Amino acid sequence: MAAFVAPLAAPAGRLIQSQPIRAPVNGQTPNAPARHAVSSGLGVALISALRWRGRCQSSRKQRVQRWSKEKSSGEIAAPSYPGVEDPKKLLSFAHELCDFFRSSSRARLPKEDAMKLLLDAQRMLMQEETLVRVQVPVGEYLNVVGDVHGQLFDFLSIFEANGWPSEENPFLFNGDFVDRGSYSVEIMLILLAFKLALPKHFFLGRGNHEDQQMNYYYGFTGEVLAKYDAELPVWAAFQRSFVALPLAHVVNEDVFVTHGGLPRINEISLDQIAALDRVQVSTEQEVREEGVIYNDLMWADPHDGSGSIGSQRGGSAKMFGADMTEQFLKRNDLSFIIRSHEVKDEGFEWQQNEKCLTVFSAPQYCDSCNNLGAVVRLHADEADEGAKLRPEILQFDAAEKPKDYVSAMAYCRLSESLMSKALEKQRKSQMAESGWGSS
Repeated sequence: MAAFVAPLAAPAGRLIQSQPIRAPVNGQTPNAPARHAVSSGLGVALISALRWRGRCQSSRKQRVQRWSKEKSSGEIAAPSYPGVEDPKKLLSFAHELCDFFRSSSRARLPKEDAMKLLLDAQRMLMQEETLVRVQVPVGEYLNVVGDVHGQLFDFLSIFEANGWPSEENPFLFNGDFVDRGSYSVEIMLILLAFKLALPKHFFLGRGNHEDQQMNYYYGFTGEVLAKYDAELPVWAAFQRSFVALPLAHVVNEDVFVTHGGLPRINEISLDQIAALDRVQVSTEQEVREEGVIYNDLMWADPHDGSGSIGSQRGGSAKMFGADMTEQFLKRNDLSFIIRSHEVKDEGFEWQQNEKCLTVFSAPQYCDSCNNLGAVVRLHADEADEGAKLRPEILQFDAAEKPKDYVSAMAYCRLSESLMSKALEKQRKSQMAESGWGSS
């Protein structure tokens, strides 16, 4: 099959490097960087995961295909995207979007509105640093949320239980917004709407599933192409927004937050992380030190021993030891790290002498696990210079699901067929525009 190169345009005259998009061969994506998913090394794991207990059933696949052809239910009219000029209208739009998507599993934001929202969000995200520094004023707090993985109703319950995003109630979502759950499109659009409405009080960090190869296998590619009639430009717009996401945050110069974990590079500093060109390192195929840092920020897991060791995830994935965390914190004058990336029975887990806190926010993960979800609320209690943030753990259980609920992993097997359809549709469109085939 001929490759279609998706133009990945960036604001301010910058071009996000294009990559050929091809159908996978033998379970691998030909253009995937060797380090991704720690990537080529996880090919077998990626395929075996599709046979996991959350796997699709053929009847579920047929049901999703039928739903994808239907229009919005009409119970609630789709809100119109207002643009970025008025933050109040944007915030109202974000709330309306939540109600709209909750109303029906067939609710779709029109393509034109979705594309405008995605483009504006990409422009805003590209203006942010790779390492974003967040300041919580004294007496206030920041909510840190872990993986939500396309679980819309559990995601909405986070706001219902902990308050809706506002300048007084800021949020930081720590990656893995998409895949596995069947409402990744809805969650991503809601997150970006809140980000545009509250740019200084709503933060988004990239996870390992905000990646073209990963979300091909785990459902997002199939989902977005099913919900938007195999329109490749919509899929490409989502992928461009993923590439623009920051890789880490530092809160009050005290707590480091990233999706996976600490890089294996000796004496890694915050300045080195901040200096990463996140667009380049996430699209290039050459393995360099910068790529290793990026890979570990997305993929690394903690262990309670010493040093950097191989991960059970396989490939080039690593685990970072308690000594590495201690040294990183001391070198950068930090108290502890928050990361996500791993399901936890209680929704959170302290490790490494309570210097490493994992938060996971997708309860009953993949409709199969019995885990709780959690949110970490970081309180800035003291006014003294160098005061430490106080973490508060807020646990929650899975939300009630509607009658038309689409189960997890329902879209995972649609990626290949719908990508082929999208590429063919794009090819015909390009031929028509160029005048080929006309009589």
